[in-house]
Amino acid sequence: MTMKTKIRIMVTVTILMSIGFIMMHAVPVGRIILGFVWLFHVLYFIFGIKTLKVETE
Repeated sequence: MTMKTKIRIMVTVTILMSIGFIMMHAVPVGRIILGFVWLFHVLYFIFGIKTLKVETE
């Protein structure tokens, strides 16, 4: 997966999860769980998925 694709996916997921985070203003446990899910998602994309180098012509 290229770096551009990784960043696009992480930004999209972050935006969607932040909407859920805002909507759960009365559920602190849900916010904590969503925060952990987001953190592990970002860590997995940084360290778990290999980044392909784009070949320039």
